[in-house]
Amino acid sequence: MIVKKIFKKIIIKLCRICGYEIIDQNQFTFPSLNNREYNDLSLINKKSIVVPLGEVKISRKIESLSIIVRTNSSVHISDQNKKRIFNEDKIKYIEKSLHSLVISINEFKKKINNFKINLTIIDQSDNQNMSLKFDEIFSKLDFKPKIIYFNKNEFKEEVNLDYNKDVFGNLSSLLKCFKVAKQNEGDLVFFLEDDYLHKKSLIEEMVLTYQRISSQTNKELILVPSDYPFLYMDERLTNVLAGSHRHWQTLDKVLCSFLTSKEILETYWDNFVLTCQNHNSPIEKHLNEICKKEICLSPIPSLSIHMANSNSIFGIPPYTDVKKEWDNNNN
Repeated sequence: MIVKKIFKKIIIKLCRICGYEIIDQNQFTFPSLNNREYNDLSLINKKSIVVPLGEVKISRKIESLSIIVRTNSSVHISDQNKKRIFNEDKIKYIEKSLHSLVISINEFKKKINNFKINLTIIDQSDNQNMSLKFDEIFSKLDFKPKIIYFNKNEFKEEVNLDYNKDVFGNLSSLLKCFKVAKQNEGDLVFFLEDDYLHKKSLIEEMVLTYQRISSQTNKELILVPSDYPFLYMDERLTNVLAGSHRHWQTLDKVLCSFLTSKEILETYWDNFVLTCQNHNSPIEKHLNEICKKEICLSPIPSLSIHMANSNSIFGIPPYTDVKKEWDNNNN
């Protein structure tokens, strides 16, 4: 028995030196990886392992992640008269969205505690209750988010719309997010809206999938966190790739919640600015132009749930227990 253990250790070391990992098919364990769990085999900035696809060496290392969330408890749905699923006050959606985001950040940092994450809130609420909610929700983080209380008047000369309409505030806050991201130092940036519920694994899977697929394709990416209903309305051509924990399908259009790199932001800066200067149809028209040149992907199944109207083709993803996710995200 002792000889067998010694021989096993030698074989494991030799295999690792040669760049291989071992799977014990009898027990379905990974002795060369200290028996790590099936879905936890990857090492950030080193390698990505998906059984049975094997290992991808990580050439696209990720230095940091900036998360920028825009919030507004004063506007229920911009430029629409529809009601959201569950028909709650807007502040309730913001609370649950941020709560789920904080859980995801903390879960990621438990596994990878030396990875740099910054969180910025761009808030138009002008609401003391919202400020108190921020204090309560973000007290569960081990770092302090930056909260910018934004006045849409800042871009009155840059956004070519009626100042008094909700869509002006929507586009001006989006422009603020883009400008904050461009000014900040960092690597990846994750733009989020205030009406998405997030899976616990959101941050981990977005980061690990980005570096895996970017390393495979040698290209920067745009990753959308939600699996939108419109993707299944018509027949279309798409490719499916394996991410860190699930499949991802290629897109030809995005919404305004997505993760990308500073390199993409700077390369297509004119597209980002044009998105906010006029009321385009759709709003993401100029962002969609980027998807014609770069790789854009969304997860199957979804990592986030857009809490829009239940009949919206841009809303809740198919085959998702939305009520369960809603009930589970109580602060």
